[in-house]
Amino acid sequence: MKNQWRIVAGLILTLLIVIFAVLNNSPVSINFAFTKVTIPLIVVIIGAAFIGAIIVSLVSTGTLWQQKRENKKLMQQVNELQSTMNEQVEAKRAALDREFNNKLAEVRANSTASSNEETKTTTSSDSLSEK
Repeated sequence: MKNQWRIVAGLILTLLIVIFAVLNNSPVSINFAFTKVTIPLIVVIIGAAFIGAIIVSLVSTGTLWQQKRENKKLMQQVNELQSTMNEQVEAKRAALDREFNNKLAEVRANSTASSNEETKTTTSSDSLSEK
């Protein structure tokens, strides 16, 4: 939608320049340093508008190329930072998983050891009470 408005605005401006040029068609003298030329004003107006359009397009194209190059460079940096961050997250996750598994094994071992002691204690007290 934004580009459509630009095209419409460009066409309207072009139409205004052409109408202005057609209304001013009297001959004018243009003095270059080495020669003097007499041409219709319409040619001067359209020529000046055309040269202005070329200058604007050259300047904007150069700026656009710089922005694209900078955007590409920044996207590479973002991708590198994301991959580094993902590697760090995976390393931290693996470390936390190992720590969790170690703690879990320790708790299970303590639980098994305490239940074995209870079983021994119960067996000892049962054998003492039988005697």
